[in-house]
Amino acid sequence: MDEMEVKLTKNGKRRWSVEQKLNILKELESGVHYAELCRKYNISNQLLYTWKRRMQGSGKEGLKYEGGVVPRSQYLTAVKRIEKLERVLGRKSLENDILKKVFEIKGMKLPEER
Repeated sequence: MDEMEVKLTKNGKRRWSVEQKLNILKELESGVHYAELCRKYNISNQLLYTWKRRMQGSGKEGLKYEGGVVPRSQYLTAVKRIEKLERVLGRKSLENDILKKVFEIKGMKLPEER
């Protein structure tokens, strides 16, 4: 069994390099079973699935970061949704301002906020 030197963080967690992750994923692609790789490198199968998903979604760049990496398509979808929600919020704010002005013109009091 190959020994890999893995860096440790201050709190004792292991830190795998991109090259190490790539080598492990290459072993997986060559036909080695998940469970065998997990035992060999003492990692959870969830971590292995996460590396594989990041590699498929973002390539080698996805393996560089420990968190917050999403596929480009998912990012673009989120940006479009944010823009749509901002437009809706703008319309609602405008409607609210118009209602306030109408109440002011009519000399009516706005309902109390809770």
